[in-house]
Amino acid sequence: MAPDGSYLLFISNRPASGAGRPLDGFYDGAARPAAGGNLWRVDRTTHGWGEPHRLPEVVNSNTSIYSPSIASDGSVYFMQPTGAKTRFHLFRSQFSHGAFLPAVEVPVGAGDDVGDFDPAVAPDESFMVFSSTRLPDKGTSLFIAFQKSGVWSTPEYMGDTVSVPRAGNIEARLGSDYRTLYFSSNHVEPASPHQSRAESERGIERMSSWNNGLMNIWRFSLDPWLAR
Repeated sequence: MAPDGSYLLFISNRPASGAGRPLDGFYDGAARPAAGGNLWRVDRTTHGWGEPHRLPEVVNSNTSIYSPSIASDGSVYFMQPTGAKTRFHLFRSQFSHGAFLPAVEVPVGAGDDVGDFDPAVAPDESFMVFSSTRLPDKGTSLFIAFQKSGVWSTPEYMGDTVSVPRAGNIEARLGSDYRTLYFSSNHVEPASPHQSRAESERGIERMSSWNNGLMNIWRFSLDPWLAR
């Protein structure tokens, strides 16, 4: 969603022309039949949502463009595969004078062997949260980086409490206050070794409803990082 709520960007594997086969993707060294993606835009009007239209080729330069995040000036961040191993890295296309400029890689990467995913950028581009595989022993983890005077800081691991190791922490999104982060994780809340009968029953209820190792949506405050 654009910061002012006037439009949203979404991913679709629909063909660019509107007819034909779904887009195929290619990333992590393998073809992904019918699992490609391009960025499309739909505007909010006085009568509801308008018709979707595909962003130009300068943004959709291949068929594996995913996870858009929009800055206040209309510039868009996203992930796309690059390098010999076609790992995902983060890119930004500047919106200027009514048009997008060619996308450039955001300088927070950790090399061609490392995948970075799902950027969630603040409207003023002062910070960004994303997922990365740069800590192999922890699996896909959440990182935060800050931008000052046009220079991005070294990404900082957000810690085991927030980014629970080996829990597949992905799809970061900022809330409307831009101080709350939402993300997907298959984190399981551990049971206490010493529980009453009532606590055990509540634990079973949680397991049957959500605490089952499948993906759930989690949230936490970014205040500890933004207050620095």
